[in-house]
Amino acid sequence: MKTIKIIITLSVIALVYSCKSDIVQNPENSKTDDYNIVKFTIEQSIGWAIEKDFEAMYNLWADDLFHFWLTSGSRIIGLDNFKKHSEVWKDPGFKGTRYEFRDLRIVFSQSGDVAWYSCFLDDCGSFNGEESCLENVFQTGVLEKRDCRWVHVLIHGSYPIDKIPENYVRQFYSNLFENSNQTK
Repeated sequence: MKTIKIIITLSVIALVYSCKSDIVQNPENSKTDDYNIVKFTIEQSIGWAIEKDFEAMYNLWADDLFHFWLTSGSRIIGLDNFKKHSEVWKDPGFKGTRYEFRDLRIVFSQSGDVAWYSCFLDDCGSFNGEESCLENVFQTGVLEKRDCRWVHVLIHGSYPIDKIPENYVRQFYSNLFENSNQTK
């Protein structure tokens, strides 16, 4: 019984050390490596759609993720709910076409196992050959290093109030303008 406990303890120590070994041996390289991995993970949260690699996309997310995009209907909690939400993207007519992150800022916690970011995003896709784009979305998110890999735990997309695209204003707020014109 003692032997099993020793083996388990040594295995746990080896696992922990393997996750932290880069930090112990060369902290500067680890910071650069983590930055590059986090940046890649952020980019692939949108870029996965070009290849439509769903498994790769799901691996970018924590099981307890919180996802809130542009509309109230996009509030998703948990990876299983996100998988259900993503079913619409499996339509053969849908394909990601291009994306761009601008002004990407990534900050790491003092412990080095949490990162948060902000950027402006253009996310374009096509449905049955007709392209549409979400442009200048203000995207923020939080990633955490879990089991030696970086995963999104939170992502949020919105438009600054003074930058909401006209088509969204017309779609979601047209009643406000119609009602105000009737009272004059």
